[in-house]
Amino acid sequence: MHIHKVKQLIYLLLLLMICSPAGYAQEKNVNQRRINSERKKKQQQAEKDYRNAIKRHNNTQSKSTKAMMRQSKKASSSLTPIKK
Repeated sequence: MHIHKVKQLIYLLLLLMICSPAGYAQEKNVNQRRINSERKKKQQQAEKDYRNAIKRHNNTQSKSTKAMMRQSKKASSSLTPIKK
């Protein structure tokens, strides 16, 4: 009778050892997706903040400076090769 209980206990421990890594791997994937999602949101927010900072900078410039900035932007875009 005692040997039977020991065998059951060993079987149960083996079963737990086999099942636990599978659950851990799934949790790891979920956490990685959440981290990637948060990273993407932060990057989008940083890009939005950067565009807003450029707009604020442009709005504080004088009319002649704005005109020169537009002209140089057009010139640089015409000289930049098209990316494929």
